[in-house]
Amino acid sequence: MLAPSSLLIGLNRSRTHNNARKENFMTMNPKATKNQIGPLKSTTELGCLDSSRIYVGKRFSEASSELICSICQNVLWKPIACTTCENAFCTGCIQTWINKQQQSKQVMCPFNCTFKEKRAPPILNSLLSKLRVYCAYASNGCEEILSYDALEVHEQTCQYERTPCQICGTPVSNRNTSNKHEARQCFSEMYNRDPNQTQAQFMKLLDIVETSQRRIQTLEKLLGIESQQNQ
Repeated sequence: MLAPSSLLIGLNRSRTHNNARKENFMTMNPKATKNQIGPLKSTTELGCLDSSRIYVGKRFSEASSELICSICQNVLWKPIACTTCENAFCTGCIQTWINKQQQSKQVMCPFNCTFKEKRAPPILNSLLSKLRVYCAYASNGCEEILSYDALEVHEQTCQYERTPCQICGTPVSNRNTSNKHEARQCFSEMYNRDPNQTQAQFMKLLDIVETSQRRIQTLEKLLGIESQQNQ
């Protein structure tokens, strides 16, 4: 077994190099610019941890090859291992790999051996816990640098997950799908800011559209037709 020290590299990276890595992370995200805030997914939603998000400093190293998932080529996220070959994979990656073999009698590992799940080695989890990571919402303005273990909890409540509506600019969260940013709320916000004739016409148009929708829904109920919106 490799010594823990052999699994970590770059212990004395400079701040300049660290900034370059962050710029690379921002560049790799099409919405990641200071002047444009866009919808992003959390690390858990992505199912992987991009290597460019690893913070490198005097006390923190970048991820070595042993901490990289061989399927997605990113840093292992919630790793599990194969009992046969003992290689580790992101949970999401290996599950996707296995799902593609549903028709097979025997599930094969990416390393061409029979796959049987087991827990990732404790030393692997220990090394991952030493990493420091930029929040997934860094390109939206979050400046937090967190431990690997604290990342998921932080991103569940990070205020920078909220992104402005492209029409009215109201911050909207994608976490709660039941709390939709409706067209009426959007245009009402615009009308309150600038109640000019154009905005007033938009509000009248919305009244007409919503009235028509209610009539259609009433007719569908009378005819026993399920609305496509509810399918």
